[in-house]
Amino acid sequence: MTWEYQEQVTGNESVIFRNLIDLQEGNRDNFVNAWEILKAETFLRNQTKETLRAKPDVKLNGTSEPVKVTDVDFCISKETLGKTLKNSSITNSASVSYIFENEIGQGTDIWFMGTPNSNATITLPAGFDVERTEGLDNKSQESAGNRIVLKGSFSPEKNITLWISENESSKTKLPEKQGKVEQNTENKSKETENKTIVAGEIAETQNFSGYFKDILRDVSPWFSRSPKS
Repeated sequence: MTWEYQEQVTGNESVIFRNLIDLQEGNRDNFVNAWEILKAETFLRNQTKETLRAKPDVKLNGTSEPVKVTDVDFCISKETLGKTLKNSSITNSASVSYIFENEIGQGTDIWFMGTPNSNATITLPAGFDVERTEGLDNKSQESAGNRIVLKGSFSPEKNITLWISENESSKTKLPEKQGKVEQNTENKSKETENKTIVAGEIAETQNFSGYFKDILRDVSPWFSRSPKS
């Protein structure tokens, strides 16, 4: 399974994000350059691995034991380059790959922990159906070839659970035919009113919630405070 993230940072939050990269991984010259971005990507990749070991974000049948992280990748947008006081928007992306060591069968449930009110697109592996869901708000379902695609948003409780089953015509194991989860988050500053990317629902993010920023905040309490003007 691959979980892909896309997160947009806007307004004052983009200033905070640039400042944190400069302070955490740079030379504190109030400017973000390419090598600082590369260092920040490596830091985020390593920190994500540690975070997922301590607090797994995927469970199979109520436990994280059979879920193993195999790869983590981050891409900080080149929009981050430049003076730290720039408040132009930044769109970052990441992906985490997992394998399930237990076989998926009738009544199997998969639990995901994401960002509240963020958009999610879940593509099931070929040969699998979804019986019911919890925590996926504004849900819609469509078919893409021989795969089921679910779209919606994480509920305020930030958890989604799927109960899935195999089609009778195709008995496969999930590691052999990969599924995918995509999460989009978009933040808003006090001056502007942005909406979530797909569903169009206004998402309150005054607390700087978001995948990238939550990881950075865990290791840098400074990120919870406003940057110097």
